[in-house]
Amino acid sequence: MADMPGIQVSEKDIDQLEAMLERKEYRDNPSLDGLRAELERAEVVALEQLPDDVVRMNSTVTFEVEESGQRFHRTLYYPHQMAGKENAISIVAPIGSALLGLEVGQTIDWRLPDGKHSHVKIIEVQHA
Repeated sequence: MADMPGIQVSEKDIDQLEAMLERKEYRDNPSLDGLRAELERAEVVALEQLPDDVVRMNSTVTFEVEESGQRFHRTLYYPHQMAGKENAISIVAPIGSALLGLEVGQTIDWRLPDGKHSHVKIIEVQHA
C-alpha cells in the first residue's frame, strides 16, 4: 500500500473495536483485515487527549473525493447501530475503517472495488 497517513484512535474505541472483532461473526472474516491493520498501526491515546479534528466512532465526517470533487457527510457507526440511520457508514465497511483516526486535512489513497484509486480528503469532523 502507498504511504499511509498516521492515525490516532482513542483507547475506548480500540477496546470496543477489538472486542467486536473477537466476536464469532467477525473473527474469521477476511474482509475485516483492513480494519485490523488500521487498528494495529494506530497510535492509541486517551480519549481526552484525542484532538477534536480526529475521526472517531460516532463522529460525523465531511470528506471529499478529490477526483470528482464530491463531498459526503457521513457518521461512523458500529454495525449494531446502523439500523434506521441516514448517512451512516459502518466501521466494518472499507471506507469506514479507512476514515477512522484520520484528522482534518489528511488525505487517504482509497482503492475502489473496480481496482481504481481515488483520494479522500477529510474536510471537517464533528462529534455528537
